[in-house]
Amino acid sequence: MEEVEMKQRLESMRRELVVLVEQTGSFVDPKVVKLSQKIDRIVLAMQRKRMQRKIK
Repeated sequence: MEEVEMKQRLESMRRELVVLVEQTGSFVDPKVVKLSQKIDRIVLAMQRKRMQRKIK
């Protein structure tokens, strides 16, 4: 996935997360935690790609 696509997906998922927290009223609801972890994985993937570019 290209960085632009990753950023777009990330923003979409962040909006979903806000809505989900509002719906559930909880930051520890399993659905909220699962989505948050998916977001974390995308952020980490983006950071790894940036670090690899700096090393080269």
